[in-house]
Amino acid sequence: MKDYFPAMEELFVKSGSTIAELRSSLEVRNPSASRLLRVSRFAVNQEIVEDAYSLSDGQSVAVLPPSSGG
Repeated sequence: MKDYFPAMEELFVKSGSTIAELRSSLEVRNPSASRLLRVSRFAVNQEIVEDAYSLSDGQSVAVLPPSSGG
């Protein structure tokens, strides 16, 4: 993800926007990151949430790309 976006960035989204809408907005900002964003999870205030989750003011969102392990 660091190849596509700054490590930390403050974005302003409309209150009530969903994670799916945020994902789409990020894809528009950087189309080359689209494929990675589609398989990434999103966490709000350190809790993983689903795409239908509605955002509200003051929340912190992290994009969690897939990782491998073993």
